[in-house]
Amino acid sequence: MRTHILATLAMAMIGSAGCVGGLTDAGPMTGSGSDTNPDATPRQQFDRTVAPLLVSERCAGCHVGPETGATNMFLGTANSNDSFYAGITNDRAINGNFNPAAAALLAKGQHEGPKWSVAEAATISDWLDAESAGRDTGSGTPTQPNPTNPALSVTGAEEQWAACLSVSQTEFTTTKAYAIADMQTENGRCYSCHEPGGAGGAYWGRNNQYLDMLSKWQTEVFITGAFQAQTVSTGGTVSYTMAVASNKICSKGKEQDNSAGTHPKFDCNQNVDGVVVLDAMASFTTMVQAKADSGACPTPAFRDPTAGSGSGSGAN
Repeated sequence: MRTHILATLAMAMIGSAGCVGGLTDAGPMTGSGSDTNPDATPRQQFDRTVAPLLVSERCAGCHVGPETGATNMFLGTANSNDSFYAGITNDRAINGNFNPAAAALLAKGQHEGPKWSVAEAATISDWLDAESAGRDTGSGTPTQPNPTNPALSVTGAEEQWAACLSVSQTEFTTTKAYAIADMQTENGRCYSCHEPGGAGGAYWGRNNQYLDMLSKWQTEVFITGAFQAQTVSTGGTVSYTMAVASNKICSKGKEQDNSAGTHPKFDCNQNVDGVVVLDAMASFTTMVQAKADSGACPTPAFRDPTAGSGSGSGAN
C-alpha cells in the first residue's frame, strides 16, 4: 500500500497550499521530537519533521488566520506548531482520516506556490501513518458515526451521501449536474484546470462522460467541494442532510475580488448546456437526498480513494 501511495505522490509531485503573503513568517519551527527516535510520539514527529514544511513560504502565508468562505484556514489562527497540529488533526478532509492516500494535505492539486518534493511527501505520509497507528491503539480514536442513524452526525451524513451518490448515475445525467465542469472562467472552462494534468487537479473533469467527477464526489476528500451538511432539528433531535455548497462554489469565483486567493474569476450563476448550473446541482441533490431518506442506498461509506473511478461508481 505504501509503495502505491508514494509512487502516486512521486508521479503527481503535488503541492500543498503555497501562496506567499498575508502573514509574516515567524521563523523556523522548533520541536522536541525526532524522526530518528523510535519512542517519539506522533506529535513529536510532527513538530520535528512536518511543521518545518508548513512555514509562510509554503502554506501558512495563505492558510493561517480567521476562516473565510473562500480559503480553508486549515492551519488554524496562529503561526505555531500547536495551531498547525490542531488544525490538521481536527480537519478530516485535510488529514484524510490519517490515510495518506485520502489526505488533502497530499492530494490537493497544484495551485499556487512550490510543490512538495517526493521526500517531503514521504515525510508527511510517514507522520500520517504514525498518527493512524497511535489512534488505532486508542489514542484519540475519532468518534464513529451512529450505525442505526448515520444522519445524526456530519460524518455519518457524508458517508451516507457518498454511498447514495454511487447509485445515482441516472439522476446525475438527467439533471445535468455535471454541467458544473463546463462553467466558463476568465481562463477557460472549469475542466481545463480540473482534468488530469491540469493545475487544479483531476476533480471536475469530463473523463468517462463526467463519471470520474461523480466518483470523486464519493470520496472523503472531495465530497465537501460540492456538498455540505446542514442541520435539521426535529422534536429536539439534531440531524444532518446534505445540500449544494453553493456559497463555497460562488466564493471561489470571487477569490480575487475578496483578496482571498487567485482562483480565476467566474460567475457561479451561469446557464450551461441549457441549465442554470446551481439549479441543476440543487435538483440532483434533492433526488439523492430522497434516496437517502428512503433507505434506498448502500451501507454508508466513503469511496476508497485508491479504487478505480468511472462507470463502476454509478449503478442506477
